Amino acid sequence: MQKKYKRVFSINNDLGYRNYTVRDLINLKGKKKLTQVRVTTVEEAAAAEEAGIDLLLTGPGKDFPNIRKAASKTFMTVGVPFIENPSKREATKKAFEIIEAGADSLMCQSWNLEWMAHLSKFRIPFQSHVGFIPRRTTWIGGIRSFGKTANEAAELFRDIKDIEKTGAWGIEVELVPENILEVITKHTSLVTISIGSGIAADAQFLFAEDILGQSKISFPRHAKKYKDFNKIYEKLQKDRIDAFKEYQKDVVSKKFPSKNNVVYAEKKELEKFKKLIKKI
Repeated sequence: MQKKYKRVFSINNDLGYRNYTVRDLINLKGKKKLTQVRVTTVEEAAAAEEAGIDLLLTGPGKDFPNIRKAASKTFMTVGVPFIENPSKREATKKAFEIIEAGADSLMCQSWNLEWMAHLSKFRIPFQSHVGFIPRRTTWIGGIRSFGKTANEAAELFRDIKDIEKTGAWGIEVELVPENILEVITKHTSLVTISIGSGIAADAQFLFAEDILGQSKISFPRHAKKYKDFNKIYEKLQKDRIDAFKEYQKDVVSKKFPSKNNVVYAEKKELEKFKKLIKKI
């Protein structure tokens, strides 16, 4: 086992290895720039771990157990969907289910402060989310960056300090001015995780689909595309169509199946069979 991994018991008491613990992340604040990637497939998770990505974020769906196995040594945060769990009791129950499945941390994206403080009583690590939050855009006037004015920045900072008091270890800060986040990062104990909020944060966060160039929506300004998987997939689909067309043509023209694609009974067995069927 490489030295970069620590031997740990996970929150669900499984013995294993991790690249970071929560204490590591807190102690690294201001000392090392970290990376976080949101993955949705086993292949993405395995590639991210192999590439040395520091932190992973994923959802709690049916694929999570396999994603966990694919990146078993990478610190992994899993979102708890509050709309599907509208009460504190339901959200807490779901949180424990996710922990039981192997999460190192939870994402309490739009939970209220009381719920997050309740979760903290169990010493379960979690991060939260401020700034541009897709489900709460009506409160900031639509899809836009947040924190450009002093009053907005102050509101943002108050939100972060309130979340800090609940016991969170980290905070995703989305579409906030870089120079505002630079000040905030210095005045919070939370590990700040930037998505579209500049380089001043403790960690940078992007979606795998944006990094890989396979997003199904307009490419966001704050992201960077390192590969063009959509182009690859388009060619792959064209190749599929071409292959099916060739197969269709070969069958119609009787080129498929050929002698290479079939087996034959021996001639004596064939003749014996012909005699037998006359008696049936």
